[in-house]
Amino acid sequence: MMRILDRYIVLNIASATFFVMLILVALFTFFTFAGELNRTGKGNYDSAQALQFALLTIPSMLYQLFPTTALIGTITGLGVLANNSELIAMRSIGYSLLRILRSVFLFSFVLMIAVVLIGEYFAPATQQYAETRKNVALSGDNVALIRGGIWWKEGNRFIRVGEVSSSGRLHDISIYELNDELRLKQLTQIDTAINVQNARWLLSNYNVNMVQDANISVHHAGTQTTDSFISTDILDLVSVKPEAMSAQTAYQYIQYLEENGIDASHYAQAFWMKVTTPLATFVMVLLAIPMVLGSVRAMSAGHRILIGTLIGIGFYLLSQVLAYVGLVFELQPALVAFTPIVISLLVSVKLMKGVR
Repeated sequence: MMRILDRYIVLNIASATFFVMLILVALFTFFTFAGELNRTGKGNYDSAQALQFALLTIPSMLYQLFPTTALIGTITGLGVLANNSELIAMRSIGYSLLRILRSVFLFSFVLMIAVVLIGEYFAPATQQYAETRKNVALSGDNVALIRGGIWWKEGNRFIRVGEVSSSGRLHDISIYELNDELRLKQLTQIDTAINVQNARWLLSNYNVNMVQDANISVHHAGTQTTDSFISTDILDLVSVKPEAMSAQTAYQYIQYLEENGIDASHYAQAFWMKVTTPLATFVMVLLAIPMVLGSVRAMSAGHRILIGTLIGIGFYLLSQVLAYVGLVFELQPALVAFTPIVISLLVSVKLMKGVR
C-alpha cells in the first residue's frame, strides 16, 4: 500500500513537472525562433534554418530550465494533492510526513540524473551542431557544410575541417593554397588545431607539402603556435562557447589551458555552473516542499505557482549575474557557482521548520 502511494506522489509531481517543462520549452523556443528571425536574409540563413536552430537548442534550454522547472513542477504536483485533501487522507492512514518527503526526494534524484545526462551528452552535441549549421548559413557561399567536414575559402586558400569536437578542437584539417594560375602550390595537413586564445592556435602534427612543377617536397613541423591559421571572421564558425561544453570537456580544457599558462577563468566558471546545476535542481525541489506543506500552505494554488515562478526566475538571474561579476572581479568560480545554491538551501531549511 505504501509503495503504491509512493509511486502515486512521484507520478503526480513528475506529470506536473513534465507539463511545466512543455510550457516553458515551447515559450523559450518561440522566443529563440523570434530572435533568430532578425538574422534571416543574411548569407543563406532563412526562416526554416532559424526554426531548425531553435529546435536543436531545446536540450540546452532544458538543461538551463531544469531548476526552475523542478521548483514549479513540485509545487504544482504537491499542491494538487494538498488541494484535493489527498495528503491529509494519506496521513490519516499512517502515511507519515517523512514518507512524503522521501517520495519527493526520490523524484528529485531522478531529475538530477536526467540533468546530468542531458548536460553531459545531449545538450553539448546538439548545441554545437546548431551553432555550426547556423554560422555556416550566415557565412554565405564562402563556407559549405558537406559530408566530410566544413569547407571555406579565403582568397586563394581552401580550408577543410573534418571534425569540430564539443571542446572546440578542430581535427583532420587540410589547407589547399593555389597560385595565381589556380594551380595547387601547397597542401598543409594538420591533425589537431586548438584555439588557445582569441585568434591564437596551437597546431599539432603539422605537415606542409610544397608543389613545384612536378616535384613535391614534404616538411614536418610537428607542433607550432600561430596567429594566422584562420581569419577572425571564421573563428566564430568553429569556436565553441564554454557554456556549450560538457563539464568533463570543460575540465579537460581547463587543465590544458593552465598547463600552457593561459587564462581559463571563463571555462572554470562554465565548469562549476555545470557541476552545480544538478545540485540546484535538488535544492529547488527542497524549496518547493515548505511552500506546499509549510506555513504558506494556506495560499491558493495560483499564488504558490506565481511565487515559485518568481523564485525560479530570481535564482536563474542571480546565478547569471554572479557569474558575470565573478569574471569581472576574478572571484573563485566555485564560490560564485555555489553561492545561489547555499542561499536557497538556507532559506529552504528555515522554511522547513514550518512543515508539519
